[in-house]
Amino acid sequence: MSGFRNTVVGSYPRPEKLEDTMKRPVMNRDEVDDYIKWAAKDQASLGLDTITDGEGYRENMYYFYQKRIDGITFEDMPKVSFGTAGFGIECPRVIGELKNPRFDIARNWKIARDAAPDEVEVKLTVTGPHVLYRFSVNERKDLYPDAQALCRAWANVLRDEIAEAIALGCEHVQFDEPMWTESPEESLWAAEILAELIESLPKKVRVGLHVCGGNPRRKRVYFTKYTDLVEAFKAVPVDELLLEHCTLSYNMLELFDEWDFKGDLAIGVIDQRSDALETIEEIRERLKPALDYFPADRLILTSECGFGHVPIDVTHAKLKRLVEASKVL
Repeated sequence: MSGFRNTVVGSYPRPEKLEDTMKRPVMNRDEVDDYIKWAAKDQASLGLDTITDGEGYRENMYYFYQKRIDGITFEDMPKVSFGTAGFGIECPRVIGELKNPRFDIARNWKIARDAAPDEVEVKLTVTGPHVLYRFSVNERKDLYPDAQALCRAWANVLRDEIAEAIALGCEHVQFDEPMWTESPEESLWAAEILAELIESLPKKVRVGLHVCGGNPRRKRVYFTKYTDLVEAFKAVPVDELLLEHCTLSYNMLELFDEWDFKGDLAIGVIDQRSDALETIEEIRERLKPALDYFPADRLILTSECGFGHVPIDVTHAKLKRLVEASKVL
């Protein structure tokens, strides 16, 4: 039995090298199915306790949803800048009511579940409504008069498909909300909208929340400290947090001096932004401070963010080391 549990944050590479991992080519349905089966088996073969469907079939974490819903157009997209590190991307426009979602996230989760060994947990990872609102240019103020209205609309279209996955047997849902660190002034109401979505789910479902400083092309681009988001964290009823740790310029564990969090912490002890392979001793030193805040059975080892932009050989090496560390530490 492992000394610590381990998990992936979410995204996994495609097996082939891509020129631009920010705008991956669209896959057809058969290609999506084949990728998910491969990704689930590949992650499980590394010895991971909890995996995902890989997410690599997604063009990126927001385009995937925006391309598969009515009310959004990808024509004449303006380029929008985010944060202070020069990150910008073309964002689609909201031109009508957000409706008729065709995300297929329930089907995708079930394909991964069927492909993975029974003893491996498969969680459903969902881009949070705040991310989807931030990367959507609102041209229908008559429908969505303010930021909160558009964010809530995204939450509403996510709800039904998450419910479908739960009906198929999914018991673990993770929301990804990195844009809290890009626009901290919005984080509290964004958290309250996410809480509404979470509270609509069955109580049996384990809910995780991942918040990071962004990871486009393996670079952190938002620099808000977790301690500046404490009220937002307090507002969401989650069982598991997945947070950066090992490359931050501050002690993120101070968040728990201000918040008596009762759930589990999946702590980023692997740096997916670097090709350098961590040693077991480096992981031990990164993990050690967290034991002053959490007992070992409430700590889960993971990377700081996903591996969607990382070469597959580097991904394999780092995740094998993560699994090794979880067994020997």
